[in-house]
Amino acid sequence: MFLSDKTPLLAVDIGSSSIKLAQLQGSGKRYELTAFGVMPLEPDAITDGIVRDEEQVADALTRLIRAEKVETRYAVASLSGESVIIKKIQMPLMPDDELTESITQEAEQYIPFDIDDVRLDYQKLGMSGGGGEFEDLEEDKQDILLVAVQNDLIDNRADVLQAAGLKPVIIDLDVFAMSNALAVQRDLETMGGVAVVDLGNAFTHVNLLLDGVSFFTRDIPTGGRVLTNQLGKEFRLEYNETEGLKQGIIPESVDRQAVIDMIVDSFDPIIDELQKSFELFSSTSNSTVEQVFVCGGGALIPGVDNLLSDRLAVPVEIFNPLETIKINPRKFDRDSISQMAPLASVVAGLATRRFDYL
Repeated sequence: MFLSDKTPLLAVDIGSSSIKLAQLQGSGKRYELTAFGVMPLEPDAITDGIVRDEEQVADALTRLIRAEKVETRYAVASLSGESVIIKKIQMPLMPDDELTESITQEAEQYIPFDIDDVRLDYQKLGMSGGGGEFEDLEEDKQDILLVAVQNDLIDNRADVLQAAGLKPVIIDLDVFAMSNALAVQRDLETMGGVAVVDLGNAFTHVNLLLDGVSFFTRDIPTGGRVLTNQLGKEFRLEYNETEGLKQGIIPESVDRQAVIDMIVDSFDPIIDELQKSFELFSSTSNSTVEQVFVCGGGALIPGVDNLLSDRLAVPVEIFNPLETIKINPRKFDRDSISQMAPLASVVAGLATRRFDYL
């Protein structure tokens, strides 16, 4: 089959605690949801962004595809973790063919892996606008967003998709997918400094945008799993019961205030790293973060938006990536989908992608 921007693609987000899939029909800011589903995974099936139990994950994805009656087999997925390097660099202005060759050489100083073990990509961001450092005024520079991903991580994710009968045609990054989802809902080009924070199970993904363009990204290696383990150990509860505590389902036998205190304390390291990221953004962009959008499993914790807003001194909003998406009530329960919406930021962003390569 010849692939084009009309080819239906299935978005698949394989996270550390669940698989999400979605399909959107439409373009721009007008989309309709045609498929959506979530399948939980066993703890430790995925760690550090790497699928450890390929058979279990592939089986869960296969069952989810079957349950949602998805017909297309062309998939768009995404990656995250410490094997993903995203760096904003400056390069002299030059023709595209020369730029590609020069970036491969330039990338070696920014990548802590053997250059032969990674796949490189880049995006031109435009003329350099200054980054808080003195620039060579005798030579025009352009800002480049450099991305490097270890081959093993890409192959690992592709193997799972293929084992589930899918053909991966686009591999994106979680932080960029979230931004794509937000761009459907907001006019980012007019919003100045914006932070998209995915409170995931294993990682906290951060994308700092300036006027709609990614300026700084991070994968903070801590997330909700640490809190889940702490709560389970403290109150001697099973995994599912512990997840319930985080969402405010607290049995009478459990000290409610003790649970709240543990939840609040668990955000300390995340907030510390966010503050450092915001300070770096301010010092290098001459701008400030004016709005934070929070998504991911951690966004389901009651009051997390108020906690982050108080500590970061910035307005914080729980992001619903499906807020303006048309949803057929005869096919989907909108209330149920709205409750799960914070989990869908990555998969919703992936679902906006189209096959646009020659």
